[in-house]
Formats: sequence, C-alpha cells, structure tokens
Amino acid sequence: MNGATTPSPEGGRRAVPASEAVRCTRGRVPGTTPGPEHFPVLPAGAAAAVLRTPRLLLAPVTSADLEPLFRLHADPAPYALDSTEPLTTRAQMRWVLGQWTAHWQRYGEGYRTVRPNPAHTGSTPRGRRLFGVVGLSVLEGEDRGSLSAYWRLDPARQGQGIATEAMRAVLAAARLRAREARTAGPDRSAQEALPEEIVVVTAARNAPSRALAARLGFTPAPTKRRVPGGRAGDVLLTLPGPGADAGPHDPGVPDS
Repeated sequence: MNGATTPSPEGGRRAVPASEAVRCTRGRVPGTTPGPEHFPVLPAGAAAAVLRTPRLLLAPVTSADLEPLFRLHADPAPYALDSTEPLTTRAQMRWVLGQWTAHWQRYGEGYRTVRPNPAHTGSTPRGRRLFGVVGLSVLEGEDRGSLSAYWRLDPARQGQGIATEAMRAVLAAARLRAREARTAGPDRSAQEALPEEIVVVTAARNAPSRALAARLGFTPAPTKRRVPGGRAGDVLLTLPGPGADAGPHDPGVPDS
C-alpha cells in the first residue's frame, strides 16, 4: 500500500522522494538540491522529534533502518496493486535511504519508520519490528509548494488501522508546527512558504490506498490536472496543507 512512489534515476519505478525524482529527470546530479531557503517547509527542531500514538512509534529514518526497509521495499506483495515495482538490491535501497535522510537535513521533514510503541507492546526485539514507513516529502518543479504523502506497510499489518493512525499523526504534527510558526514572530516570509497543499499519487486500481487517502481527508484532484510522476494509471488526490487555514480536514494533534 502506498501513497506516492516516483521514478528513480536509473529509469525504474522506485520509492524515491518526489523532489529527488524531479531533479533526476532534469539531469541534475543527486545531492544538488536547492537548499531549504528555496522552500522552508517547517521550522527545524520539532520536526525531527519522534511521534507517538497509542500504538505506534514514528521516528525519522536513519542508516540503521537499511535492512528492514529493504525487506519491506523488496517484498512484491505490497506492490501488487501499485504502478511501481519492488526493489531488487540493497544498493538501490541504500541510495534511496540516502535521499530520505538528506531530505530531513534539507527540509526538517521527511519519512518516518513505523514501529510499535513500547508502552503498548513492551520493548522486546519482536515488539520493535518494522511495521512500515510513512511521511511527507517536498515536491519541486511545477508542483513547488506542495508536500507529497507516502506510506508503505508490511502486508501482515494491513487491515489494522496502522497506516491511518500513523499518517494522522504525521499530518497533525505538520499542522501543529505550522500553527507554531504563525505565532512565533513577525517573519511573514517563512509563514507564507508553508505548503498550502499535500498530495497523494497512487494507482487508480489501488483501492486500499485510495480508501486510506479518503479517510485522511484527501479528495480527487480535477481530472485535467497533471499527475506528478507521469505514470499511466496513477491518480492524484489533494488535501489542504499546513500553510492553508485549518479546516474540517485538520486531524488534530498527536502525542509526542
């Protein structure tokens, strides 16, 4: 199950942040991303904090997550309804993970691992098993000013409300930081740079992913709007972002 996957520079369909995919399709060298001054998504500091929900622990991805993330993204089962393909080598996952960790450094936002909250399950090794990965990444190019939502869950954990619980916490944290930015001071330029839209790109046939997006408040974009990534069979759904006024889609504030 996924929210958005985008092409990798070698031409395959990989789980790469949309910002990196856009750069590669334009022939730029990975690692030459415009700095955060071009798009200061959210204030640094609070964004990197671990999020906790009643059942889950959501932590920014690190290099230590390589093996469990590779197993997740190499398993063909979660890709059955996708328009993308699973990874085939650890080198691919290592490259992707490098982009994900760099994204955190550039923007103060990114992808988080989903594991059980020790307060709910205990702290045994089995209890720390990776359930999946969720998060928000910056879109650039024509979609500059938007965030892309991503989720991928271990098939054994689907149908338990885990992805919904995790993404609600991610979205709520982003909105909380936006509210803090509005009240922190008179710096209007930073406030105006907060993303006004969050998008999901998923396969039209991926009914579970579209249903999850709907539970989170995403609605279909106009049919004539371009779908980021350019893959046939994908659809675009949108949600007001942290820069928009809080409305009926605001999912609340998570524990932290």
